[in-house]
Amino acid sequence: MNGIIPPVILPDMKISGYLFCVVLMALSLSACKLDLSSKVNIGDLNRVALSQDGGVTGLGTIKLEVGTLDQCQSQGQFFSSVLENHFEDFKIRPCEQVGMETYFVAAIQIPILPSAKDWPQKSNSLIAITAGRSSQVGGVDVDLLLNQERFRRINKAIEAKYFQKFDFARSRISVQLKNDQLTYHDVLASNVFADGLPVVELKAFGLKPGAHLEVELSDVQREFFSLYSRVPLFKLILSI
Repeated sequence: MNGIIPPVILPDMKISGYLFCVVLMALSLSACKLDLSSKVNIGDLNRVALSQDGGVTGLGTIKLEVGTLDQCQSQGQFFSSVLENHFEDFKIRPCEQVGMETYFVAAIQIPILPSAKDWPQKSNSLIAITAGRSSQVGGVDVDLLLNQERFRRINKAIEAKYFQKFDFARSRISVQLKNDQLTYHDVLASNVFADGLPVVELKAFGLKPGAHLEVELSDVQREFFSLYSRVPLFKLILSI
């Protein structure tokens, strides 16, 4: 029309452009899913709560979903550069594949503190666990903390490369609790997933010596955590 010849788009060009968009979309979307997990012992939580010991840590793992195994390996140094200054004892682990999903993985240490006082200034960790004396006899209140300033810095770097931010709605945050003591303990929890099952009302879980309980934040708790930087995990009570 008007003497202008429209450009010719060959089939191969269409396919290449389509694949480029798919890859870009996969990268941007997969960079937003975050998995944070930790393993803690009842003995460590009790010691921190009773003695105010602030030098205790729990073993942790952080996972980021990426598009493919090749992308995980090629982008590993980027993810490490973004995250390593916001966690204690950050160490890259081999990439993981679970079904069709691929994850960048790193081991971390999560500080267990007697209170949140001065925590952001004294630790470089994005998250922390607090264990404080409860009003209940022999009890310990266990909460999870988030450093919002560090989270914004991580998000800024991720967004600059993948055009997306981390979304707590798509993320998974969990704590595996082990009873390393010689006595039974009760764990009180509500509005969580306990060993994969939803718990709405306050419920007691009896843990015999050597037993485990996995507590995962619900979607409501994750949203609360992202807004207010603190969320209750559970209460510990020595069984009689």
